[in-house]
Amino acid sequence: MKTDQEIQREAERLEQLARQWIVAGANPAAATLAVLPETRIGVATRLPRRHLRIEIARDDDAPEFLLLQEDIEPREVPGSTAPFVLTRSSSAYDVLRDGYEEREEERLVEALTPILNRAEADGFADDADPELVAEIETLIEVDRLNPSARLRTRADIVEVLEGRLEPGEFITSTIERKGRRLQHREFVAEVLEERMTVT
Repeated sequence: MKTDQEIQREAERLEQLARQWIVAGANPAAATLAVLPETRIGVATRLPRRHLRIEIARDDDAPEFLLLQEDIEPREVPGSTAPFVLTRSSSAYDVLRDGYEEREEERLVEALTPILNRAEADGFADDADPELVAEIETLIEVDRLNPSARLRTRADIVEVLEGRLEPGEFITSTIERKGRRLQHREFVAEVLEERMTVT
């Protein structure tokens, strides 16, 4: 999942496009600004695909951003549902953040379901299996979190595998931590020194 900083930069770009759209006097009907990439990993292929896109519409002379969802049935079940609005806001950041959180939740549910089913079938133990812990850490990219969030996430993984934390709560807190992580940056500092010689 993208960091808050990355989402903010993308939102600024969308808001600039929206301003250009309004200045150009474009048709007042909604226009698609972005389509969020799908995160299918092939576990629940019979479920409908969730198509998420961001549209812009006019709200008087200001842009309004919409996060729309359309469920597209698998090939063997033709048809799809009409698009519906998940989020409506004057801020592109709000709809982008909600869209990326929806995508990450979908990815985590799909990836974690078989692992948690295995843990449940084996019976929740008092000691979580280290191999399952490592597998979940890899899926949620725990190494990209800051050290304190990494420790808290590992503790949550153990609690989920021991049946003491609901998977939904775990996914929600994991997404929140991933969004808050800071982007890695390198800084180069130059120190200028002034020397005075007194004679």
